[in-house]
Amino acid sequence: MMADFGITAQGPNMFFLSGELDMATVPIMNVAIADAVSRGGPITIDMADLTFMDSSGVGAIVKSVQTLPTGCIVLHGAHDGVGKLLDLMGVDRGIPNLHVIPCSEGGDPAKKAS
Repeated sequence: MMADFGITAQGPNMFFLSGELDMATVPIMNVAIADAVSRGGPITIDMADLTFMDSSGVGAIVKSVQTLPTGCIVLHGAHDGVGKLLDLMGVDRGIPNLHVIPCSEGGDPAKKAS
């Protein structure tokens, strides 16, 4: 059974993740953000509605950052277990063009309007 995961785009460089980002769902995210990554950042990935992420999710984001021709990736709204994982792995301390912004606000505005 595939984990519950969703990604929606708002414009060319803003993405909203929801559900679980893990080994089974990383390919979905990679396909969804591939064009933005190939053009370069800044790219914002909102994680307010992400309930779980494992090391394969972190690895996919780091790989995306490393392949950016220019710019950065901003991870917005990481919280709870996802925020703790990013903090423990220290991804924003070791990669100069990856920024983690914890925030209690965020999430896909289209989902909040319904």
